[in-house]
Amino acid sequence: MNLKKKIYLILFVISLIATGTMLLSRINVENQAKTVDIVADYYEFSLFADQLEISDEEMFKTLSESGISSVALSEDSLYSLVNEQKPIEYDLLSNVKKDLEWKTLYDGRAATFLEADENKYDVVVRTYDQALFERLSEAIEARYDIGFYEFFDEEVNTIVLKGTIEDLYYTEDSRYKDILAKGVKLPRVEVSSALEDIGLGFDPEKIEIIKASGLPINLRPINFGRSNTNIAKAYFDDVEKYGEEPMEIIFGGKSVLGFEEDVKNYDPLLYETLVAKNVPIALIESSLQRGHSEQYGLTQLAQDLNYNVVRVFPVIEYIQQRYDYLGYYKGSIEIENTLYRAITERNIRAVYFRPHKETNFTYYEVLDDYKTMFAQLEARLEPHGITLGKPSVMPYHTVSPFLLMLSAFGLLILGLIALKLIFDINERFEWVLFVLGMLFIPASVFVIPNLSVELYAFAAANIYPTIAIIFFIEYIKDILLSTKYYTFKGIIVKATVGLTAIVMLCLIGGLTVGAIMSRSDYLVEMSFYRGVKASLLLPMFLFVAVYIIKLGYRRNVHDLEENTFFIQDLKGFLLENVKVYYLAIAALLGIIVYIYIARSGHETNVEALNIEIIFRNFLENVMLARPRTKEILMAFPAFTATVYLACRGYQRILFPFALTAMIGFTSVVNTFCHSRAPIYLSTVRELLSLTMGIGIGIIVLVVLEIINRIYVAYFGSKNYE
Repeated sequence: MNLKKKIYLILFVISLIATGTMLLSRINVENQAKTVDIVADYYEFSLFADQLEISDEEMFKTLSESGISSVALSEDSLYSLVNEQKPIEYDLLSNVKKDLEWKTLYDGRAATFLEADENKYDVVVRTYDQALFERLSEAIEARYDIGFYEFFDEEVNTIVLKGTIEDLYYTEDSRYKDILAKGVKLPRVEVSSALEDIGLGFDPEKIEIIKASGLPINLRPINFGRSNTNIAKAYFDDVEKYGEEPMEIIFGGKSVLGFEEDVKNYDPLLYETLVAKNVPIALIESSLQRGHSEQYGLTQLAQDLNYNVVRVFPVIEYIQQRYDYLGYYKGSIEIENTLYRAITERNIRAVYFRPHKETNFTYYEVLDDYKTMFAQLEARLEPHGITLGKPSVMPYHTVSPFLLMLSAFGLLILGLIALKLIFDINERFEWVLFVLGMLFIPASVFVIPNLSVELYAFAAANIYPTIAIIFFIEYIKDILLSTKYYTFKGIIVKATVGLTAIVMLCLIGGLTVGAIMSRSDYLVEMSFYRGVKASLLLPMFLFVAVYIIKLGYRRNVHDLEENTFFIQDLKGFLLENVKVYYLAIAALLGIIVYIYIARSGHETNVEALNIEIIFRNFLENVMLARPRTKEILMAFPAFTATVYLACRGYQRILFPFALTAMIGFTSVVNTFCHSRAPIYLSTVRELLSLTMGIGIGIIVLVVLEIINRIYVAYFGSKNYE
């Protein structure tokens, strides 16, 4: 063994040890977060109770018996109070004064104040309910700065809240038209203000109703971005007053509690109290299932708390309406499936639950179904070691820069090997690249630590599939060059061994990606792998290049010994007489590639077919982790087909099968690029994919052998050239 090989071997072994150390550390962290909070939304379940004509107390007692862990109660707002038909009304001062007799609606002091008030953006609140007025006045005084409000305790109780033009709500654009249907003006109609949504404290009656059910209460605060000096203190005073410490704080509104728009930061009291009480904050998963819903100050607060956070899955309307789904899933089965996937696959540790919807305004009247659904969900979570209860938080975790550096050395070695195998670079140039890489890696890890994590995760996600591509094409090339006649049993062995070797190689690549992205911000998806699309496309281009270099274009099997035909092959391809069926095949491949890329995420409208959803759910129910459909039904069977065609000498039709097989290589690594997914689940998923892929691949081999024998019977012995 020469010096270079010894150095490469030593560095790669060290790299594997470093990567394994990071991986075990991540697994240990993930294993410490195994409980999930099911939080019921008070508002919607109260509406559901009205529809069933039962009391709220009866509703929440039933939910307590069904497996719900807690109830989320938001602060009252002017909007919610009017919506609940409380004896209160409000409007913009500009709208109030449009009524010529507005002064008759207010008592003396309030009328005098309003007449002198020239700020048309103020919001005027009036009520005859003295108890409600006193509760709201107390809550406003506790939360907001003097000067933001005025109270008038008279026969008609009046509250004036100071607004600005930035608070205004407008109607959608509409145009006035004249008798000839010509547009004459585009009026701006000021209908309300953001002040209708500010927090006004918690309703004691609702709190007592929930307490009577025996369920803990998750008090949800609402922030207002100005005049809020005491808003955080008021919230924690209420928490202490009602004795309801939230298991996680789910902020309402556009910002975290105490965030001030002028200073672009949150109240230090919020941070100090959360640390003292060790209460995590909620990251509400976005509708795209990528990252979280943005709230001002949330990212900074999470970082300051060392990611003492809980990922929350919101059951939004389109999920609520998955009852009796597709005409195939009866009852709440598909809603249960959705929750199961969120919890097991995406590190969700709290579910913000809302009742099953029949229409946009009504609910399915099947209260007993909730108990069945949560019992089934808990049973399905048991094999994963996950239970329902107080939400768990993964301990803060970071990646050692020294371990990351050592892991990156292994990627450098593999990258150089790939260059050597593809382009046959000379020894001197290889040494130059090696030295430059050995200097760059430590510098990048310590100078640009955040960027280096993404850089080396991207490198691992592409280098390992590239090595797999080279191995695959060389594997096929060796078969083509062999003079051996393969029995059908021999082909099965050849295909199974080759597929297993390549999947294992890509699995190591995936685990390397998972080890590199094992910091807390990746585990809770506040940071995420940004190269998914590129990691799917780049290996495709590399595959085409390597295929042409190694196997050529229309090259005779006897000419495969050398890799010197690239220019000739490329020229032959470009000068090929284009036939109509070529265009049809190209169009089909283009559609397949588009769907493949578009389906790798939730950012497009390309969705799974109904039959595919049913098939996926079946696999989820019978296996610990669902194998990836494109691997078991497309890529891995295509691999076995490629091996079969090579063994039987069908060289000219190898390319589309080989390209389809290559998709599986990137897919295996891509599974681990979703950093929120637990390592054990991704690993099990790929091992099951391999097992099923081999099984389906053998069936494909049987079909191909039958077709081949029919072909030989009709057209004579195959000429293996």
